[in-house]
Amino acid sequence: MLTDYTLDNTALQPDPNLTGMTFSAGSHGGAFSSETGQEIYRLLTSRFGVAVLIGAIVSAPSRPPVIATEPWVHRMVGDAGFTDEMKQYTGKLVRVIVEHIGGRWLRKGQKVTVDSRYSSGSIYTFRALPEARPAA
Repeated sequence: MLTDYTLDNTALQPDPNLTGMTFSAGSHGGAFSSETGQEIYRLLTSRFGVAVLIGAIVSAPSRPPVIATEPWVHRMVGDAGFTDEMKQYTGKLVRVIVEHIGGRWLRKGQKVTVDSRYSSGSIYTFRALPEARPAA
């Protein structure tokens, strides 16, 4: 467990790269409007949260980046952040954030192969798609 790192007010400031981002909770409205959901939103949309997501995608492109948020979500909200409803909400929020900053969703359902409360998640990239070659 992380014990020597404190998420201070600077780390938890809203990330300026997310200015203009819109998040429509849709079927996750209950999770989003809850106190737990708001704390998860505050964490993931913070300077620190965005840096965690970028780092996870760049350093482990074949693993779901939501896994990298797990210890921080637990630190902020405890076990309440890991109900099925909250995990689905967190996954949707991660996708909106990553796509807003220029990432692309590649696929869902990637099995998690490390010790985690998540069993699967989506994969993202910041790489450009190879350009299609014209037909000969």
